[in-house]
Amino acid sequence: MKRWRLAVSAAVGAALAVFLWSKPWAEWTEAELLPPEQVSAPAVYRADVRIDPHAHTAAGTLSVRFVPGDGQALFHLYPNAFHESADLSGANWEHILGKQRLPGGIRITGVKVDGRPVPVRTLGKTGTILQVPLEGAAGRRTEVEMGFELRVPYNSGRLSYNDHALWLGNWLPILAVQDETGWRLDPYYPMGDPFYSGTANYHLRVTLPDGYSLATSGTESQAVVTRLRPQGKSHYEVDAWNVRDFALVVMDDSYRQTVSRVGETVVRTWWQEGDSEETVVLLHDVAVRALRYYGEQFGTYPYREYDVVKTGGFFGGMEYPGIVFVQGDTFTRPNGMGAAVVAHETAHQWFYGLVGSDEVREAWVDESLADYAAMSFLEDERIAADGYIGYRMERGKVSEQYANRGLRVRQPLDRFPDWKSYSDLVYARGAAMWWKLRLEWGKERLHRVLRDYVREHQYKEAGGAELIEAFSRAVGEDAAPFFDYWLGMDLEKRDEAEAWMRSGRPFRIF
Repeated sequence: MKRWRLAVSAAVGAALAVFLWSKPWAEWTEAELLPPEQVSAPAVYRADVRIDPHAHTAAGTLSVRFVPGDGQALFHLYPNAFHESADLSGANWEHILGKQRLPGGIRITGVKVDGRPVPVRTLGKTGTILQVPLEGAAGRRTEVEMGFELRVPYNSGRLSYNDHALWLGNWLPILAVQDETGWRLDPYYPMGDPFYSGTANYHLRVTLPDGYSLATSGTESQAVVTRLRPQGKSHYEVDAWNVRDFALVVMDDSYRQTVSRVGETVVRTWWQEGDSEETVVLLHDVAVRALRYYGEQFGTYPYREYDVVKTGGFFGGMEYPGIVFVQGDTFTRPNGMGAAVVAHETAHQWFYGLVGSDEVREAWVDESLADYAAMSFLEDERIAADGYIGYRMERGKVSEQYANRGLRVRQPLDRFPDWKSYSDLVYARGAAMWWKLRLEWGKERLHRVLRDYVREHQYKEAGGAELIEAFSRAVGEDAAPFFDYWLGMDLEKRDEAEAWMRSGRPFRIF
C-alpha cells in the first residue's frame, strides 16, 4: 500500500513538474495595463469645431502633428463616401444606409504644412482620400493644418442624425495607416467596419448651441466648459489619449443620463424620456458589469470615461474608443438582445480599442474576440440575452457550408457577398472557435493567453499572426492547424486542430 502511494505521489509530482515547466501561463504575471497618458502616441490631433445641430453641419480647423515616413501624408475623408456622386446602390448599401437618404460630405478649405500653404489633391471618384505633399519632411516631426466643412448625410449609418441627436462616427480627416504593405487606402466598403487606424492623442474644442449635451471619445467629466451667454453657445474642451478615432454625439434636451463608476472610470448611459425604464436600467447595468468583468479578465480598463449612447442606425451597436452607439429601438422595449449588443460593443474597448487590428483585411480578429468575450460575460454573469450564445454556436456550426462556396472567415471585407455570410463566418464561427477552446481548456487558461495578448499589444496594432503566435507559445506547438481549420475553412484539418487543442489542456489531478 505504501509503495503504491509512493508511486502515485511520484507520478503526480512528475506530472505537476511537467505542467509547471511546459505551460508558459504558469510564469505569467498579473501586471495591469498602462494609463494611456503615459504612453507616447504617434500623432496628435487638435481640432476647433463649430457644430450646428439644426443645419446638420460642422465646420472648423484641424491640425495633426506626426513624423511622416515618406514625402506625403494621406488622409481618409470618410464622409465623402456619401457624396451626391457616390454609387451607393445594391443590397449591401441598402442594408447599412436604408432607403431614405440624403447625401453629405466634407470639403477641405485649405491646407498648410508647418505653416506654409501647399497644394493638395483628393483621390478617388468622390474624393475620399486627401493627398498632402511633404517635401523634405520624412523622418522629422511635421504639422499639417486644414480647414474643413462637414455636411452630415442622412441615412441609417454611423454618420447621421434624427430629430433629437446628431452622431458623428468616422467624420474627422484621419491619417491613413502606413504599414509594411504601404499606404492603406481601403475604400468605405458596404460590409463590416471598413476602418483601420493607429492611436493618437486628441484635443477638441467643440462649440454647441445651449440646450444640447455632448458625449465623446474623450473625458467630458473633465472637460473645460465655457459659457458664451451673449451668443447662446458653449465651448467644450475635451481630451482623449491614445485612441484610434474620435467620435461624438450631440443630443437635445430630451436626453437623460444614468451615471455610475467602475474603479476610476465614469460610465454613462444616455437615453431619452419615454424609453423603457426596465430596458434603460438593464443596458446601463450591463455596461457597468461588462466593463468590470472584462477588466478582471483581460486587464483593467485604463480610460477615465465610457459612454453608451442611444442613436439611430442600421446596426445593433457601433464601437468607437470610449463611446458606443446603440440603435434607438433597443431602448424602447424590453429586449434581451440589447444586453448582448452592449456587452459586445463594450468588449470592443479591449479588442479594437486597446489592441488595434486591421478591420478591413482581418475583420475576424476584433469581431470574434469581442463576440466571444460578450458570450463569456453573459454566461458567467447569468444575464439572459434571448439565446444569444446558443444562436452563435448554431450558426458557427452551420457555417461550414460556406467552405463549398470558397468563403473563409479570414478574408478581406470585399470578399463577402452579403451580410449574412459575414455574420455567420466572422461573428458566429469566429466566436464558436474561442468558445470551443474555452470548453476544452477552461476559461482561466484561455483568458490568461488573451490577457497576455492584450498586455503585450496595448496601444499598438496586432493581427492574426500575433494571435497564432500567442497560442503557439502557450501550448508549445504550432497553432496554425487549429486556426486553418476554424478560420481557413480547411475542414480536412479537423483532426490536427483537435489534437493541438487537446495538447494545450492543463493537467488535472484528481
